[in-house]
Amino acid sequence: MKQYVLITGASGGIGASLALKFAKEGYNLILIGRNVSKLDNLSYIITRAYNINAITYQVDLSSPEHITRLVNKLKKANLNITIVINNAGVGSFGEFKNIDATKDLEIINVNVQATTLLLKEIIPLLNKHSHIVQVASTAAFTPGPYMAVYYASKAYVLSLSLALRHELKKDNIHVSVLCPGPTISDFQTKAGMKKAKFTNLIIMHPTKVANIAYKGIRANKSIIITGFANKLLLQCMNFIPYNAKSSLTAKSQKIV
Repeated sequence: MKQYVLITGASGGIGASLALKFAKEGYNLILIGRNVSKLDNLSYIITRAYNINAITYQVDLSSPEHITRLVNKLKKANLNITIVINNAGVGSFGEFKNIDATKDLEIINVNVQATTLLLKEIIPLLNKHSHIVQVASTAAFTPGPYMAVYYASKAYVLSLSLALRHELKKDNIHVSVLCPGPTISDFQTKAGMKKAKFTNLIIMHPTKVANIAYKGIRANKSIIITGFANKLLLQCMNFIPYNAKSSLTAKSQKIV
């Protein structure tokens, strides 16, 4: 059977770049996202450039019902899904007390609830030697003032991923967690980060993130951190107390 890679949040940024990378390597794709026109456009480009199959599904991952319907469709299609990339994520920027609760709940619904429910539903469909890739962030390793709920949600993804890597080892299902640093996408705009010092830093192109991710997945790494600077920063953070970590993060994200 043809091998398929399922990617959530595939309509842009890291998700779209991962789709292009795996298509280039000969994998068929299942592209999941909210923006159906972007998904269809990506599918059109990929199928003509690389002669592979690319199926699109418009799904609101914040809805458990939508996730269940998606998995039911995948069951009926009987596709050989060998890699699942849980990439979809949302964020918000600002002081916790000033952010509307509905926005924070959306972050929890997409980054935490949807990630958990999709795995619960899709793991039974996976064969031995399949690979689950969870997309967290370098934000998972530190508290995040001005993006408190987002940082907390990525810490959850990291912890869950490492636990599942251990649990699923006996089933011959691999689990990796991708932890990119700042990456060029529309995430910053959607999260309201245009006025933060953080966005003035040099950030990585999603194509480079996808290339690093692909190599890490092929090597079955547990944690895939993108770029030397991010690795060095996280190593240094190991020696810094949590209060100091919070202060440093707050300064990097201070509104200007």
